Amino acid sequence: MIAVINDVSFQYPFATKELAVQYMHQFLDICKRIQKDEITNIKKIRTGLVDSQTYIGPDYKLIQLIQEFKGREERSLLLGILTNRGTYQEDDRLVCKIDGKESLICAQGIGNFLVSLLSGQIFSEITIKGTVHEKEVELRNLSKDEHIEYYRKELGIRRYHANDKKHKYHRENPYGKGKIGSRMDLHDEDAQDLLNKAINIKGRLYAKKNGYYYAFQNEMDIIYHGYRAEDLGEDIKRQLDKKFT
Repeated sequence: MIAVINDVSFQYPFATKELAVQYMHQFLDICKRIQKDEITNIKKIRTGLVDSQTYIGPDYKLIQLIQEFKGREERSLLLGILTNRGTYQEDDRLVCKIDGKESLICAQGIGNFLVSLLSGQIFSEITIKGTVHEKEVELRNLSKDEHIEYYRKELGIRRYHANDKKHKYHRENPYGKGKIGSRMDLHDEDAQDLLNKAINIKGRLYAKKNGYYYAFQNEMDIIYHGYRAEDLGEDIKRQLDKKFT
């Protein structure tokens, strides 16, 4: 999946410069979360034609906001996101109308996600209604942290939870008659990092680190525990060897 910057949401000016800056920070925080390993199902962010000369506040243009954005790293990230023109396909010409305004890039949000600046009530909802070829569509929307929580499964967010009783850190662990739990020799932080990178093979998440193979089992919702997997089939190992060095 991809995330698509909702250029329509940049066509509504805020009442004050201060509000524009506040909500632009919120927008950028959402973009930063998408680009982190935390969200595993979104591979890239696409941007359409966001006009940097548009007024984002009273007598205050978007380009001014970008130039005055505090912090070089955040300013560069925001500039890159909003001026990365032409990442949609010009010859698609598939137009999506939102609130009567036309967008080429938002049409690519169908089946994916929009990332919206919270410039109006319509952009505060978990879905945004639009029309494509006069047919109504609902586009999944990300403009607040609550939206990321709501779409946590679709976004591929995973949370590691150690199962210390079954999978000990230093050794295999007998936990029932004839049952042995494989060790989990990674600290929680390293395990979470590896879980974020794990790939789905035959309905289970697997990864490789320091020459060892690991499996992650879903407990509930987005919660997983993990363990060293010594008995994987050669086909699974080959796939992991290609992905992890």
